[in-house]
Amino acid sequence: MFIGKLLQQAVKINKILFIAGLILINSLSGFAQTDNFRFRKLLAEQPGIPAAFAVANSGNLDALLADKQISVKQVTREWIYIQAKPSWIKEAMDSKRIKSFYLEFSMPKALNDSTLVKHFVKPVHQGLGGLQTPFKGKDVIVAFVDQGLDYNHPDFKDANGNTRVLYYWDHTLPVAANTPQPYGYGQLWTAADIQGGTCGSMEESSAHGTSVAGAGVSNGLANGQETGMAPEAKIIIIETNFNLPNWTMTVADACDFVFKKADELGLPAVVNLSVGTYLGSHDATDPAAVLMDNLLDEKNGRIIVCAAGNSGSWGKYHVHGEVNADTSFVWVQPNPGSQLGPNTVYLDLWTDLSDAGWSYSWAANLSSGSFEERAELIYRAANTGVGSTIKDTLWNGSNRIATLEIYPEIVGPNLHLEFYFTNVDSTAYLYAFKTKGLGNYDAWSGSAAIALNDMLSTGLPSAGVYPNIQYYNMPDTLQTIVSSWNCSPKVVTVGNIRNRWSHIDNNGNTYLPNPPNYTAVGQLTPASSKGPTRTGHIKPDVVACGDISLSAGPFWLLNDPGFNSAISNDGLHVRNGGTSMASPVVAGIAALYLEKCSEGNYQSFLDAVHSTAFTDMFTGTVPNNAYGYGKIHALNLMLQSNFTNTLTADSPFCPGDSAISTASIPGYSIQWMNGDTTWNSALTASGDVYFAAYDQNGCVSYSDTLTVVAYSAPPAPVIYVSGTLLSTDPYPNLQWYENGVAIPGATGTSYTITLPSSSFFTVSRTSTDGCEVFSQPYNPSLGIDELTNQIHVYPNPTRDKLTIDASVPLTDIQVVDVQGRMVKSVADSKHEISISELENGTYYLIIHTDVQYFQVKIVKN
Repeated sequence: MFIGKLLQQAVKINKILFIAGLILINSLSGFAQTDNFRFRKLLAEQPGIPAAFAVANSGNLDALLADKQISVKQVTREWIYIQAKPSWIKEAMDSKRIKSFYLEFSMPKALNDSTLVKHFVKPVHQGLGGLQTPFKGKDVIVAFVDQGLDYNHPDFKDANGNTRVLYYWDHTLPVAANTPQPYGYGQLWTAADIQGGTCGSMEESSAHGTSVAGAGVSNGLANGQETGMAPEAKIIIIETNFNLPNWTMTVADACDFVFKKADELGLPAVVNLSVGTYLGSHDATDPAAVLMDNLLDEKNGRIIVCAAGNSGSWGKYHVHGEVNADTSFVWVQPNPGSQLGPNTVYLDLWTDLSDAGWSYSWAANLSSGSFEERAELIYRAANTGVGSTIKDTLWNGSNRIATLEIYPEIVGPNLHLEFYFTNVDSTAYLYAFKTKGLGNYDAWSGSAAIALNDMLSTGLPSAGVYPNIQYYNMPDTLQTIVSSWNCSPKVVTVGNIRNRWSHIDNNGNTYLPNPPNYTAVGQLTPASSKGPTRTGHIKPDVVACGDISLSAGPFWLLNDPGFNSAISNDGLHVRNGGTSMASPVVAGIAALYLEKCSEGNYQSFLDAVHSTAFTDMFTGTVPNNAYGYGKIHALNLMLQSNFTNTLTADSPFCPGDSAISTASIPGYSIQWMNGDTTWNSALTASGDVYFAAYDQNGCVSYSDTLTVVAYSAPPAPVIYVSGTLLSTDPYPNLQWYENGVAIPGATGTSYTITLPSSSFFTVSRTSTDGCEVFSQPYNPSLGIDELTNQIHVYPNPTRDKLTIDASVPLTDIQVVDVQGRMVKSVADSKHEISISELENGTYYLIIHTDVQYFQVKIVKN
């Protein structure tokens, strides 16, 4: 609220300054604005860096739209919003192409509130905007599989100084007595270990894990700022070990561990994965992804959120090949600095077994000039040598160009081929992966950005120089998302938009990316990885603020002045970015969702994410493989699960009366203030009456609170039978009934019936408060037998059906109300009866056998 007031004041001040500025502009051209000290500083330091400007809408829109040096982003009656270099603004003002422009005077502060505002999380924390109560992640576990945590940071402690971390499983430590089973690696620390100072793990060489956790669950207690999305969530930390074999499966183990601990505690859980691998099948059929999918399907209250990856600006290192009778190819470039060895070449290829009806070869082409092919291997069927290693050599005459190892294998429904050129004797060649036949494939070369290989996408020869170039499979920047779980339709994948333009660092300087990041605030960063999955599934699912975010940092870094340029000016938080920081934003919002909807699952959350994400001038038409379904909107996501309910209750009330609940959705469940879970709750005493209703996903909706007053009432009368004489104790205000109809004049202590009769008789007494209470019904054609262990009726109370377990044959079942009126009869031996059509209230079930009957009090709710 304070920030909003400041913004309103700033707008008012700027309007005043703008009006004053117009006077100067009209008389002094553009000198006043362009000579402003803020603009002079901007022009001197960043003349060629595009920035967001708004210029006065003075009928010059067409001219601006035609100017290729700028981009027009939005138009209002007053303003035209553009992305332009400060130097362009200066020239346009000097030439009078624009009359004025808007430039803020601001003193930014390092606040995660920017993320809270941009994704509409603040009203969720405050219980505003249509929500009935605040949601902050209370009683929800958020787990982070990352590089550890500095749990000593105040943002991860409660107000009493107690740790919020329930467990810390460190995969980097050797086997010991506290190694968790059945996993058999790492060491596990508990909250007691952390609180007692005996925990042997801590994030000590990175700030990644601490800052990622802060974005998701920081409570802001360090300084009242940098609050995460779920500040009251409970925390589990898994410190991953990137050097472990089959690393992705250790991540799946971590998810399994988290969900098991959550089950033990009876809590829902979210797992955030700001880690991943860029190579793989990209279809979620690998073992780790399959396990995670199974965990999600196993039980409600489980969500996994992951970072899409940061390889969007690595270049075109993916290729999709549609194979036909013509020989198509793609060139892979050797890398002198490859992590696999100097000048080596690597290609990771995946295809469905059903699409592997093609053959392949490798060739070496000159890397410039004529691009002449100098060597080629034989063509092999795609599935040749599955399960073995194939070795071959490219020769140019007697000169060896390179040696090649091929690793074919079947992984689930896929054929996987790895190609590794172990010895490359010359860098003068491009290496062509060539195919012919029928089918398709996807292949990744890893990119030189991670010291692997690039595919050639620029500098290609013309058809006149190299005619076969017409069959070239052009690489692209799609399918650059992290593989494995990231590609599962059941996992929430998150892309990265820029959070803020700059911030003040711990040296008092303004941080701006150098070289400056031209991405506008709210725009997808170039590094954010793109989808789709190899099976064509839209990824990412949604985008959130990541780049230039400030979050909790480990104290080893915060206390080192050498890192001041990466530390916020509060000295307690660090700068981080990428999809790693965007993912915990969504994970934290998932915790808010599970606090409201404890039985929700990945699908209900994904549906809510997809349907409520918002779009703007950056996102374009959604869904797409850059922004997914748009930018996550926490408030609308939470509101989507709202439903209405009503509470009715008489006041004053008589004993036996009930409060009635209804809701706007079918199949809801109830929790009354007294713990009752029936649709109607018996009123027993004066006081407040209210309930919480839950839909099929456990989403909660709270009723209003009614204050009721209880009338007093005497105990129910009892009928005594002596032949044809029915009597009761000498109470005042008596009334006898036959089949629920008051008998005229029958207001005494006794009433004589005429036999034979099959009617139901009751007697009532009315208190001075006006409360009428009834006896149990009496039918003279039946005996009165107590319920024995021969008959069992359940469930009772019930909303619909009653089941009758009987060890003797049944002949008839009747339902009568408290006044003795028969409301339903089943004249057969069925042991099940539906009372769904009856009004809520108390009834008597009359169960007949050949020789006797049983009377059971039942409640319909």
